[in-house]
Amino acid sequence: MPVCATASPGTSIVATAIGRTVTVYPAPNAGKPLLRLLNPTATGEPAVFLVKSRRPGWEQIYLPLRPNHRTGWVRNAQVNLTVDSYRVGVTLSTHMLTVWKNGRVVERERAGVGAAATPTPKGRFYLVELLVQTDPHGVYGPYAFGLSAFSDVLSSFGGGPGQIGFHGTDEPAALGTNVSHGCIRISNQAITKLARLLPLGTPVVISN
Repeated sequence: MPVCATASPGTSIVATAIGRTVTVYPAPNAGKPLLRLLNPTATGEPAVFLVKSRRPGWEQIYLPLRPNHRTGWVRNAQVNLTVDSYRVGVTLSTHMLTVWKNGRVVERERAGVGAAATPTPKGRFYLVELLVQTDPHGVYGPYAFGLSAFSDVLSSFGGGPGQIGFHGTDEPAALGTNVSHGCIRISNQAITKLARLLPLGTPVVISN
């Protein structure tokens, strides 16, 4: 659905790449690109971006790259724009994950978050990918969402770049505690429901 106006309160705008690459600029009409990103991504997902702000012909997007909260600009011609009515909030102090649709709470789940030595990063991020796990009863449960966030203390983890996600768990008794390497854990039942509910690009705000 093309977007011609600012999204309404409680919603956001998501940009999905339509070509094989997306050229990102440091500013609108900048002569030299900042970088180019592949579409689809390395995991086979479409390249999606949460839109931060807009100018005629341009979108400022959050980038799923280090450092956290990095942004860039893309031309409208390189993306399709959609309105996303969902958003996710994670409150670290109360170990709670909340989902809103059009500004109304539709889900609340107890969460496990980062331990003291490996805290969950705070800020505004978004859902980059959804990975189906080969063992639905394993460490990550049946599904894992990858976020645009990265650990502030780990440069790599488990063979990856230290990307933060939220996923299921094989230790439900640890929900509601500071237990992880930075990822957000919820029950397997909850992550299964959210995997069917939340589109990629949905904003995720992590705060105290």
